[in-house]
Amino acid sequence: MKPSDALYLAVRSLWWYRGRALTISLCLGLTLWLPVTVRLLLSQFRADIEARAESTPLVIGPRGSRIDLALHALYFHSIAAEQTKMEEAQYVNDTGLAIAMPVHIRYVTQAFGDVPGVPIVGATVEYFEFRRLQVQQGHGLAMLGDCLLGANVAKRTGLKPGDRILSAPRNAFNLAGDYPLKMNVSGVLLPSHSPDDDVVFVDLKTAWIIDGIGHGHQKVDQHTDNSLLLKSDDQNTLTANAAVLPYTEITKENVHTFHFHGRERDFPISAVVVNPASRRNQTLLLGRYITERSQEAQCVKPAEVVNELMNVVFRVEKLMTFSSLLSGLVTALLLSLVLILSIRLRAAELRTMFRLGCSRSAVTLLIGTEILLMVLCGLVLTTLLTVATRSAATEWLRSLLFAA
Repeated sequence: MKPSDALYLAVRSLWWYRGRALTISLCLGLTLWLPVTVRLLLSQFRADIEARAESTPLVIGPRGSRIDLALHALYFHSIAAEQTKMEEAQYVNDTGLAIAMPVHIRYVTQAFGDVPGVPIVGATVEYFEFRRLQVQQGHGLAMLGDCLLGANVAKRTGLKPGDRILSAPRNAFNLAGDYPLKMNVSGVLLPSHSPDDDVVFVDLKTAWIIDGIGHGHQKVDQHTDNSLLLKSDDQNTLTANAAVLPYTEITKENVHTFHFHGRERDFPISAVVVNPASRRNQTLLLGRYITERSQEAQCVKPAEVVNELMNVVFRVEKLMTFSSLLSGLVTALLLSLVLILSIRLRAAELRTMFRLGCSRSAVTLLIGTEILLMVLCGLVLTTLLTVATRSAATEWLRSLLFAA
């Protein structure tokens, strides 16, 4: 029997027994789909989380957990319990070994409709250059109170340049505490497929204003709203009440009144992202923080920290691989049993083929072709399901990984 004849007869046979053929193909496809998809998604998860760490040479922050520091500085996860000072960034710049990019992540925005608040990240111009963040709409941070929306934040909230967004106070029940800042959306960033897409960026000084370190004062005159005045006499003497003093919105008219108290080197920051000029400078800076500044802060390599974390987390992958192999073996045995039973049920059909002159080799070729076609159908189904699942789960996986 020619292979083409065997193929034709196998196709006709599978169509006749299409219920059985479809069941076997589905069982095979689904059995292969689950472990293959999980393997690919885990690999993508690891690649995404390690890419961010490997692109960041060093991170400096408060003493404590190295893992918390790395996750906080790289992925903006949670709000850091401890903070360091701007002094660390100035120290790095003074050494001439690297460029220091301080970041301050302590507040989130207020919920916008059904969209929960997102982290507010205070950063410098060097950070945007280092991460290669570009503005898609509007313009960059031009003045105090401006903010840039990450691509995903803009998509979820529907905000655009010219809109306003409020910061959320850390303690809503503390009336004497920090005041929310009404920020102007100056622009929207291009998608970077990183944690930067899920935050709101402000200038470092704007973050300090939200922190209460900087504030402005309102000019009080005859045109001031009476609700903001404590008293007014006939001698044109005006006394403002407490509500007029702190400002929650920065405009071109009052931006000049905003000022800071204290030395900038003592102002709080969450961490310092460091970009050394060379590997030698990186080693020297690490050495200085081990020998000279170990009491003030810690300096870590994010790639090493994340790799240690992944090695612990992905130990479960071995268990999943073993479970997949065991499941595949059981499925193969069950499918073999189904094929053997189906061949026995076709005994009369096979005897007819022998009587028509078909040899044992021809019958074997026919049955083998049928099995091969069902396996190919199962593999095609596995491929289609894997591609569809990976495409649909990519954004979900990134949101699971990068959302703070």
